[in-house]
Amino acid sequence: MLVLALIGLLAVLEPAGAPEKLRRTAVLLPVAALAIYVHFWALRTMLEQRHYASYAATTAGILLSGAWLLVLLNQLAHVVQTRPGGPTTFAYLLGLAAGNLLLALVLGTLPHYVRRGVLSHYQMQELHARQLETELSLLKAQVNQHFLFNTLNNLYGLSLAAPDQMPEALLQLAGLMRYQLDSSRQHLVTVGTEAEYLANYIGLEKLRLRANSHVDFTADLPHPDQPLAPLLLLPLVENCFKHAIGPSGDNTIRITLSQTPTGLTLRTENSIPPHFKPTPSGLGLPNLRARLEQFYPGPRHQLTLNATATHYTAELLLQL
Repeated sequence: MLVLALIGLLAVLEPAGAPEKLRRTAVLLPVAALAIYVHFWALRTMLEQRHYASYAATTAGILLSGAWLLVLLNQLAHVVQTRPGGPTTFAYLLGLAAGNLLLALVLGTLPHYVRRGVLSHYQMQELHARQLETELSLLKAQVNQHFLFNTLNNLYGLSLAAPDQMPEALLQLAGLMRYQLDSSRQHLVTVGTEAEYLANYIGLEKLRLRANSHVDFTADLPHPDQPLAPLLLLPLVENCFKHAIGPSGDNTIRITLSQTPTGLTLRTENSIPPHFKPTPSGLGLPNLRARLEQFYPGPRHQLTLNATATHYTAELLLQL
């Protein structure tokens, strides 16, 4: 920083021989160094603490006292020469010294604050990334809790209606929970593994369905290795089984998962039983919307929900 200040000081001084410049440098360097040191102190103790009036007064004092000292030292060393045809008054010398000293302060402190600004920018980015990671962890935890609560509730009904199917259901539940634990440690999985998880979940749900319920799940995935945020598709599939099952009439659920080289589409459709009364929305859809904004913000996702008196459809488009 002092080297930069010195270059600026030498540039604005009147030209002379090399020995004369060296003598002037010997006078200017200690004053500039002292001024920069005091200015750093004022920046940290006054400006950064928002004591603007004190900082302005201190800076003015640094310039005036430093310029006064600079003129006195120059006069004592007999190194200030009169410019040809220029003024030789003390006011002129004082103004020249103050200008040189101001340039020294700017050049001496600017690199520090540029570096500090860059570091602050990267620190803010890192803090924002950590905040997003924390939010995603909380959202994943909500998905796991929501899934476990719904599944245990379904297994309770299965234990009353068909207790002989409980061992198979518990085994499938263990596999699903293992996948959830593994995927919660990852930011991305593959489309193929997520589709396999959905198939296993649908198989578990089908164990408790009555004979009047029909489930159709198809997956057309020519690019199964594409990355995908884990457990992102589950809430829409859960809603099908949560709202489509009635004691009478035909209950139908259709789930289609299709893929293009750059996108993924999940479409779900389920019948609505007669006299069905929708319950207030739980955590599933709000959690899904929040995670979509995190992983696929803005135009990278499109979620469409449509309900009629007899059917409920949902379509999710993702740009992978």
